[in-house]
Amino acid sequence: MVLHNFRFIVALLAALGLVAALACGGADDASDTGASSAPADSAPSTTQQQPAPTSAPAATKPAPTQVPLQQAAAVKEEQAPKPALATKEVAMEDAKADFQYEPAPQLPGVYWDYKYTGPRPTEFSENPRFAEMVKAGQLPPVEERLPEEFKVVSPPDGIGDYGGTRRITWSGGVSAWLSWYYWDKKNANEVEHLPHVGFFEISEDGRTYTFRNRKGLKWSDGTPMTIEDVRFAWQDVNLNKVLHETPQTQWLDSVTGNIVKFAVVDDLHWTLSFDTPDYILMEGEVRPGSNCTSFYYCFYSPSHYMKQFHQDYADADKLQQLIDEAEAGDWPRFWGQMNNYGTHVNWPWMGHWTLASESDTLYQMDANPYFFEVDPHGNQLPYNDGIQIIKVESREVAVFRSMAGETDIQGRDFLVSEIPLYRSNQDKGSFSIKIWPTTGPGDIAMSICITCNQDAEIGKLMRTQDFRRALSFAVDREGMNDSLYLGLGIPNNWVPHPAVQYYPGEEYAFKDIEYDPDKANEILDSLGYTAKDAEGYRIRTDGSGERLSFRTVSELGQTGDAAQLMLDYWAEVGVEFKDKNMNAPWTLSYPGKEPLAILRHFSLYGANPWFSSWTRCCATGGGPAFSPDISDLPRSMQRGPNGAVPSEDGYMPRCDCEMSPVWEPTAPADTYPADPTGNVAVLHDSWHKGRSIPALSPERIELGKNIFRIHADEKYYLSVVSHMGYMRGVILHQNNHLNVPETHTSDTGGWYNELFYFPGGIDNIQ
Repeated sequence: MVLHNFRFIVALLAALGLVAALACGGADDASDTGASSAPADSAPSTTQQQPAPTSAPAATKPAPTQVPLQQAAAVKEEQAPKPALATKEVAMEDAKADFQYEPAPQLPGVYWDYKYTGPRPTEFSENPRFAEMVKAGQLPPVEERLPEEFKVVSPPDGIGDYGGTRRITWSGGVSAWLSWYYWDKKNANEVEHLPHVGFFEISEDGRTYTFRNRKGLKWSDGTPMTIEDVRFAWQDVNLNKVLHETPQTQWLDSVTGNIVKFAVVDDLHWTLSFDTPDYILMEGEVRPGSNCTSFYYCFYSPSHYMKQFHQDYADADKLQQLIDEAEAGDWPRFWGQMNNYGTHVNWPWMGHWTLASESDTLYQMDANPYFFEVDPHGNQLPYNDGIQIIKVESREVAVFRSMAGETDIQGRDFLVSEIPLYRSNQDKGSFSIKIWPTTGPGDIAMSICITCNQDAEIGKLMRTQDFRRALSFAVDREGMNDSLYLGLGIPNNWVPHPAVQYYPGEEYAFKDIEYDPDKANEILDSLGYTAKDAEGYRIRTDGSGERLSFRTVSELGQTGDAAQLMLDYWAEVGVEFKDKNMNAPWTLSYPGKEPLAILRHFSLYGANPWFSSWTRCCATGGGPAFSPDISDLPRSMQRGPNGAVPSEDGYMPRCDCEMSPVWEPTAPADTYPADPTGNVAVLHDSWHKGRSIPALSPERIELGKNIFRIHADEKYYLSVVSHMGYMRGVILHQNNHLNVPETHTSDTGGWYNELFYFPGGIDNIQ
């Protein structure tokens, strides 16, 4: 069965449009970006620039839920996108008068490439709503609203139509990802970055990042973005000790521990400098935009608006009155509230949607008239007039309303296991289903907290590699994949997809994952657990006579079925697990209050170990790492024999739990007390070493592969299945809502949702 699955993976390798590379930067001059200002004598155009009439897309036919394997295997390797080393926009020549954009064919299993390489638009069009506002003197012409360096993106289905309001029915609130505001933007494959708000390059020695603002940008209120917005964000917010007492790891030098240095170069350029080489800063979700909270750093902020809430600029009495009215308690908390994109109407924004109104049940987002993207014909994006986010009381309500046709696109509340239900309602609800798979490891996995030692015997077993191997052998992954996930997942260890450069090879992907309860029993017996009670459960070895029992948590309505099957498998080999199915189980598992968690979150951001400082692969950050109390934070467990002894300004368990002073198996003196094999220290050191090495170098790639070899051996995460898009990867969209790509990385609605449109601009609101 394992070999069969590997052949399946190999068949897909040539087809997948995954970029086995990470963008490493690329500032450029205006001539490189191919951007230009609108001709001085060009008049505002109010007619959308569209191609000659063609046959309408076959939007009424429901799309298949997955690509037939025969089609995927037939796609030639040269048809997949190739690795890219830079984030430069492609140099473009001016479009001729008769230019008509024709989208490239969407190939089965290949991620859509949003990079535009065609001729540059020289004439511009806008939403008719904005054109009317221009006529009324309420807006300047579109040529004046667009920046000198506008951005062009490639729509998958073709040039869209203006008009209509998109509906999103879900159990959450406003997501800033709907209106991407980061400095750069990921392509559909997730690992390749494209320029967005600005550009950057890295010095040859890896110490200095030089950033350049896109020329002519304006905030959503029409105010020009200037270098002051960058300076304010860094000097007055990020480096403000009141707002940020403890910087996150990515802003600290990996060797010296000093915070990154900021400097303004000129009206467009600015730098971030480290003491030692750091090549990873722009590889993941540490590429902020204007979300300057008391926790997150930002790259720019609407200083003309936010200074009124900053204690260094605002009148003290007026500011205190605002703090009291908001019941914030103190200024840092108030500052964080005022940076909340999802609650402040008309907050100056750089994304394509701005919040127009909000209530407990409905959010209205409107198109940003100053958004800097256009399609290949010069039509300013977004196409839709706006978005209605209809918040409902539960996931189940969101699903049933969506199947009734009340959601135009959404990928947050749907499950792989429910696809047959969705398909049975496709015709009635007039929607299509797409599966957007993630490249990260472990769509369904159990994290094992090796630093949890509230119970010395339980802690010892969780730190014992053979015990984790026994649990692995006891689980029938193939059976779970077929019964719960329609056979769409890949049973494997916690390793990334084979198309990712850090894939360690099949010998590690499938190591010790076969269903072999006899081997599991043999290992458990060898660990001394031979005595059993009347029900067949193994007895603890501490003389208490009690049953060997573990607690787990799982996500309500999401991973409960997986947890129950896993618990049944482990019961067959005599080990009792008791699961608590609950909302937000990570609030208990991430701090280590509960030692085991069966979740669907562990694949997100996991393909690249250097995606973030809180990476799940290595013990570095204070976030959802696999070892809650091993990190770079001062209060973390320290190396050495006394590293787990609580001390003032030293190790303090994040869970505020009382830990047993007995840590077994005994760890080597040069590693952590919770690290008997020493491999957690290797992971930690490998991550820090990798920061100083360029992304595509053989040395960095080998470090990444070894990180996942260790995970395959150690099984800190007990992975069940991967690469099926379980988290945010099942997409339902109305058949008349187009430019939704066939293949995209798991996401709530796509990173280029500004391209979605309704034919004729006619939406589905009755």
